[in-house]
Amino acid sequence: MLGGAAVAANAALAGRLWQLQVVETDAYRAQAARNRNRTEPVPPVRGRIFDRNRAPLVANVPVFSAWLTPSTLPPEREGPVLHNLAQLTGERMDSLRFKLSLARAQPSQPSRMAPVVPRESALAIEERRNDLPGASVRITTRREYGHGDTLGHILGFTGPIAAEDVDDYRRRGVRFDEDVGLAGIERSLQDQLRGQDGERRLEVDALGREVDVLAFTPPAVGRDAVLTMAVPEQRAIREILARHLALREQGAGVVVVLRPDNGDVVAMVSLPDYDNNIFAQGASAEDLERLSSDARRPLINHAVSGLYPPGSTYKVIAASGALEAGVVLPQSKINCEGRLILPSGWTFNDWLPQGHGLVDLERAIAESCNIYFYNVSGGNPYTKLRGLGNRRLAEFEQQFGFGAPTGIEIPGEASGLVPTSQWKAEHLQQPWVTGDTYHAAIGQGLVQVTPLQVASMYAAIGNGGRMMRPRLVSRLLDNAGRVVERVPAQVRGTLPISAAHLRLLQTGLNQAVNGPNGTGVRARSAYTVVAGKTGTAEYSGQRDGEGRLPSHAWFAGYAPAVQPDYAFAVMVRDGGEGSFAAAPIARDIVDFLMTGEMPPIPQDRPDFVPPDRRI
Repeated sequence: MLGGAAVAANAALAGRLWQLQVVETDAYRAQAARNRNRTEPVPPVRGRIFDRNRAPLVANVPVFSAWLTPSTLPPEREGPVLHNLAQLTGERMDSLRFKLSLARAQPSQPSRMAPVVPRESALAIEERRNDLPGASVRITTRREYGHGDTLGHILGFTGPIAAEDVDDYRRRGVRFDEDVGLAGIERSLQDQLRGQDGERRLEVDALGREVDVLAFTPPAVGRDAVLTMAVPEQRAIREILARHLALREQGAGVVVVLRPDNGDVVAMVSLPDYDNNIFAQGASAEDLERLSSDARRPLINHAVSGLYPPGSTYKVIAASGALEAGVVLPQSKINCEGRLILPSGWTFNDWLPQGHGLVDLERAIAESCNIYFYNVSGGNPYTKLRGLGNRRLAEFEQQFGFGAPTGIEIPGEASGLVPTSQWKAEHLQQPWVTGDTYHAAIGQGLVQVTPLQVASMYAAIGNGGRMMRPRLVSRLLDNAGRVVERVPAQVRGTLPISAAHLRLLQTGLNQAVNGPNGTGVRARSAYTVVAGKTGTAEYSGQRDGEGRLPSHAWFAGYAPAVQPDYAFAVMVRDGGEGSFAAAPIARDIVDFLMTGEMPPIPQDRPDFVPPDRRI
């Protein structure tokens, strides 16, 4: 009986061995191969960014990073392994646990736990592989920016994907543990700069360590981008603005310079700014506190995201609308006595208390006569002049490019606000009154614009009426430097004004700088003829000792006055009078652009006016 049982047991064992080794051999061979082989993506090298002269603006610097493969991390070892990784890498435990939870979606793929670790920590992780199952070290790259705060707002920076954006990037083929563009050009060109994944098929041992590379498909390197800007011009114009702002306590301001013929951005400066290397390398708590606590908001690119009343730089819109609608003729004269008192008792003052006398459109622009623009926009109950009216004024504002983004390749561009009676009723629960139309016509009240929008409008006035889409990127290159895509100049609209009326505007802007009583005389250049307009934009705030509201200083225009090469907008936040604060900055910028030489510092000029000087 025992012998029979032994024979039966051995027969069953032999049969099972036959089944495993012969009948099911292919299935188990495939399973063994799957345990031995692993396929993983190979991330591409991020594309570079160059300035207009092909000078490199970014670099991909090699760094050590720590990785973890969930499938080779036993559950009972998870706590100790993460604790040790936290000590070696400096990452927080909650961050490591969150990343591990995301990595479990593809447990056989290594996932990056720490983007940058010191060399000593990298060596320690490799030496302790038996104590840290699933952990490994790789050499990856980190972005480094060669011009820091000079181009911080423009280029932006890269960094880890925010938790709320993980699913969106995953749908775009980007792993949760990659660095992506978080601001500026890095963000807007994320898909082009990133490239496409490659693939490696590996043979690994029982601990998941790489034994051999069985197959390799190289990744597609990201596209390189060439900007329309050049570092020397951007740096010089930033320095010019910084010199003037240094005269003011907590000075802040914006400069935008465009090429009127194609919309290329020559310079874009928003001060104060920040060094984007701070974020690319991992911002410290001290850096974040310093930048976030600054009331001037240096982290925001105020050229595209800051909203301000434009002041008298806006008056050309009311002038255009009045001419096109036949409210006035070019030679029509309106009497300015320094104030306009409505029957209701509301008083609307001119900036010149004694008034300008009889003024036509050209002189109204040159001398910035408020009373003229009150009349042509909201009408005059005493002379029976019917003004343009708010609805038609708003239509002209929109056709001049306001109330909508320009389409520049920087994320976060603001649309601004073209106020209407409907908007005021819905948002403020108040009726529209004549004073609202008066204020809108001179760029005050509810009107909100970005400096880029103002620069774009003056570029269109200078080039004959074509509203060009501002362009920061001129072309994309492959890894060999060949052009794979050109970004064409794009006309996004045409100014709603006839050629004859446009010439009147241009003459008025020329006289504003070069005429005997122009408000922009401090923008005159010794090297070319400048055309432009000052602006002093009051806003709600604490009044000064003389009862005046705080105001932003503006100057916008173009040069040369005939066939201009440059259009620009200068805005000094809380700068006071545009003629004193912004016009001299514009002059220095034009002088530099015409000569290539830095102008004298402001207080060394014979016509220097201290910042506290106001009319």
